[in-house]
Amino acid sequence: MNLFVGYACNLRCPYCFARALHSLYPRWIDRDTFEKFLAWCIRVKLYRLAFIGGEPTLHPRLAEMVERTALAGVAVSIFTNGLGSPALMERLSGSATNFIVNCNPPELLSSGRQRRLHDNLTLLRASGARVTFSKNFSPRHVDYAYLLESIVRYDIPFVRCDISRPDAFGSNDYTPPGATARLLAAVAAFAEQCARLGVGTGMDCCLRMCEAEPEQRFFLERVFTKFTGICHPSLDIHPDLSVSYCLPLHDLRVPDVTVFSGEEALRLHFAEAARLFRGRDAAEECRTCREFMRRCQGGCMAQLRERGAPAKKYSGASRNHTLLREDCRVC
Repeated sequence: MNLFVGYACNLRCPYCFARALHSLYPRWIDRDTFEKFLAWCIRVKLYRLAFIGGEPTLHPRLAEMVERTALAGVAVSIFTNGLGSPALMERLSGSATNFIVNCNPPELLSSGRQRRLHDNLTLLRASGARVTFSKNFSPRHVDYAYLLESIVRYDIPFVRCDISRPDAFGSNDYTPPGATARLLAAVAAFAEQCARLGVGTGMDCCLRMCEAEPEQRFFLERVFTKFTGICHPSLDIHPDLSVSYCLPLHDLRVPDVTVFSGEEALRLHFAEAARLFRGRDAAEECRTCREFMRRCQGGCMAQLRERGAPAKKYSGASRNHTLLREDCRVC
């Protein structure tokens, strides 16, 4: 599960699928809302949670929230661009079990920010914290040579990578279905270089499996910790405690995470809700494929949504949370 503590950020990464939601959630999660959420975490015995944004290190009470969550027995990860103050990063390293650092191309960072990132990565590695990298391959940002250098420099054991997905409004530098094959070739080449370095890799979201060449697919299925044609709910919790299936499918959401009996109940709810849409916009040739709805759903639902007409988007009346069934509302 991912707790989005707010959507403000000190960078403007062109591929980001979170920034567009700042207009819908302009404020940070507040003290009372976090207290309600933490009580739920304790009640349902949540065992892991990622703090994310926006840029979570901008939240004025992030360290306090992370420390209290860890003391409650929840394993904490932090998704960050690595540009927080060194004092904050050092404090967080005492409670977080993993830092997932989104490692941007150098051209997206000023020289001062490049130095700050280096200082923080050096600090975190010296503290013994587990640090992994995150890389988004987008149509405008395919290069990964800089990342290989950083992997070696900071002794990084794992990289989470993905092709860029559309934000809730399709306004970012996302990968349209027709461009997936080109980016997958770069992903596969990057994964091969990582394998030679003994570095693990994995992909967050699903793909239309035939968009990978047979040799690429065989290789990625073998080396990636996750490589699939069927997506699963990522459970993205907003600052008001509403929850979306994932950020690109923001409108597929429920109004309050705390009404559910736990993470598994929430996953089952979203899995059932997504049945209405999964494979709905897949290409005709997908529907006759023997892997359709077995190993592949015909592509990322958010990518397919952007390819289709606006009327096919998943919002419908879900702005009013109609995807939450009546029996769920009183559960």
